[in-house]
Amino acid sequence: MLRLFLLTALVLLVHTTAWAKPNYIQLAKHPTWLKLGHYKAPLFNKSYVTSDHFFLAKNGHTNPHAELLATVTEFNQHPQSQCRFPARYQWLSAQGITFTAVKSACPDLTQWRDAQKIQSVSLVFASGYMSNPASLYGHMLLKLNRATEKHSKLLDYSINYGALVPDNENGLVYIAKGLFGGYQAGFSDQLFYRHRHNYGEVELRDLWEYQLNLTDAEVQLISNHIWELMGTDYTYYFADENCAYHIARVIELVVGDKLTPNLSPWVIPVTIFSNLAQSQHHGESLIKEVQFTPSRSSVFYQLQQQLSPKESEFAQRIYAQKSLLESAGFNSLPLSSKKRIIEVLFEFVQLQQLKKHRPEHNQTLKQALIASRLTLPPGNELSAKQYQQSAPHKAQKPSSYSLSGASTNHTRFAKAGFRLSYFDSLASDIARVPFSNLEMLDVEVAIKDSTIYLDKLHILDLESFNPAYTDWPNDGGWAWQLSAGFERDRSSCNQCSNTFIAGGVGKSLLFNNDKTLFYGFVNGYMGELANTSHHLEGSVEIGMLTDIYRGVKLRASIERPYEHATIDRKVEVVMPIHQDLDIRFAYQRKQQTLWQLKINYYWD
Repeated sequence: MLRLFLLTALVLLVHTTAWAKPNYIQLAKHPTWLKLGHYKAPLFNKSYVTSDHFFLAKNGHTNPHAELLATVTEFNQHPQSQCRFPARYQWLSAQGITFTAVKSACPDLTQWRDAQKIQSVSLVFASGYMSNPASLYGHMLLKLNRATEKHSKLLDYSINYGALVPDNENGLVYIAKGLFGGYQAGFSDQLFYRHRHNYGEVELRDLWEYQLNLTDAEVQLISNHIWELMGTDYTYYFADENCAYHIARVIELVVGDKLTPNLSPWVIPVTIFSNLAQSQHHGESLIKEVQFTPSRSSVFYQLQQQLSPKESEFAQRIYAQKSLLESAGFNSLPLSSKKRIIEVLFEFVQLQQLKKHRPEHNQTLKQALIASRLTLPPGNELSAKQYQQSAPHKAQKPSSYSLSGASTNHTRFAKAGFRLSYFDSLASDIARVPFSNLEMLDVEVAIKDSTIYLDKLHILDLESFNPAYTDWPNDGGWAWQLSAGFERDRSSCNQCSNTFIAGGVGKSLLFNNDKTLFYGFVNGYMGELANTSHHLEGSVEIGMLTDIYRGVKLRASIERPYEHATIDRKVEVVMPIHQDLDIRFAYQRKQQTLWQLKINYYWD
């Protein structure tokens, strides 16, 4: 009996000792601990966070094990540190670590997290914005949802990651410092209505919200970690360590490496949403729900389409002359027509106020609309619910490889190409600005007689046609384009080439239910140009871009240089095969004719 008692006591002693001394070395290698410290894979010997105050060990920035030991010691000796690092405390407790100090109350954290309880987490995509180089690719936000039947979602927390850029920063300096790590960056939180106003009402960008399928404990761990990250600094890199990357890493704290593994050296927000749509979590889709929030301009475009031609014409006359609201013609309209006209005019006036167009006129018209609307029965006639925009995870992948065969009058050759990002004017319109072009680092090499030639090296190709989608005033704007690089001009001669910087301005018009666009540009070129001995050249270009049938698109143009009499004629047709694959046929004619058949494979 005594032996049995001693044996039992020994087993309990060994068990208790093992429980009391967890394996900190193994814990320090745990993926969740490494993510809590934002240590860089694959060596995990350095953190993305550059702030000293984020680490409790002197060498915590480079040593996850030392940081874990320092964290446990700090939680035991100074319980208030639990409030500074609640996610670490939550996770270590879940791993069976016990602390000698009692759990701290953390009133500030509790007020932020639980006063209006955070119930779920969403990722938000803001569509691209051609007027800001930093926003061309779209933007990603993290949203902590607190909405209830009594509290609007506008009071949710939205978490932003961005560079700390001085006001009025020079554009070229901004690009250079953004690419090479010249800015500090960090997380910041605001109430969601501020971001919704900025993106949807000021920059007129549509928002897509992806609510994630997470447990309550996972939502709390993300919320606690966001609390830890406030006020910490990172180094900002526009191409890879950007908003999409670091926000995705926060989500991976609870879902594992599902969003950022196997990424290319550049990270684009739509790539994260594409990975999100393919991810499973606890045996279910990681996405619980997708919601679309249209911008102010998207709302107006849909509402004005619901007016009859007569109503639209009357509304535009009222915009020009507000006294028509009191005219016999307006008063004789059916009640529903009067309400529809006023509803559309309200949206249009607010849109013009955001654009700061004719502020005094819009302000007095708005007052007149309010006065007229008060004379009519309550209730709206129009609603905007059936939007055509598709979610960003359905977008074409941003990078591409290509293979093509080409022929001129005297020679045939093959080409292989690579484009870093993102889309051209013939690509799918999903999750991008329609009738625009945003290509970075487009490279092609030609192969002929076992010899490889650099055929094309475009650093950038930017183009925005900026058409008017309605015949209302102040809709649309100037079209513009900007490009730089090197290319062989095989439609002039097999040895001709251009090394250039080019720009152009013009106008465009939409027809055929917005499926066909005609445009005209006045262009300028500077550099080593094939068809002129000068380093400067100008041209006039007219062209057409049209959606022929279900994504089969055609672009045709004619360009007349100023110095050289030869007209440049181009035609290109794209036929999408799959979301990640298309085939293109191109024709170009100057001194000689160039034919090309290309297949593009898109990836991210």
